[in-house]
Amino acid sequence: MPTIVKHVDKKTGKTRVFESTPHYDPVSKQSRPIRRYLGTLDPETGELIPSCGRKGRTKLRKDLPTDEQNPEVARLQKVLSKKDEEIIALKSEVTRLKQVIRAFAKVCDTIRYDLGKAPAVDD
Repeated sequence: MPTIVKHVDKKTGKTRVFESTPHYDPVSKQSRPIRRYLGTLDPETGELIPSCGRKGRTKLRKDLPTDEQNPEVARLQKVLSKKDEEIIALKSEVTRLKQVIRAFAKVCDTIRYDLGKAPAVDD
């Protein structure tokens, strides 16, 4: 039966909320909790601020710079789009070159097969 567990971080003072479900471990023959992170408690209202559901740290939307705030971001986005186009062009060139290599390999195999059938020439 799942229960709600509140954990207070002593450094930051934030209260994190978890859903704890007991799980029996047959190896150690003890019950162990399986916890799922739900979010944090708002210190002023006491309401739960839910997590986004993804693992790892996430940036807040207000912390992300926009094009109007930072012209460097717009320049970097242009550079990234050019690099993406270059990557696509290089990938298509690699596939074309692989086809050429396969064609040369077929020709080499044919020559090797034909040379194996050729009669020996004595001088």
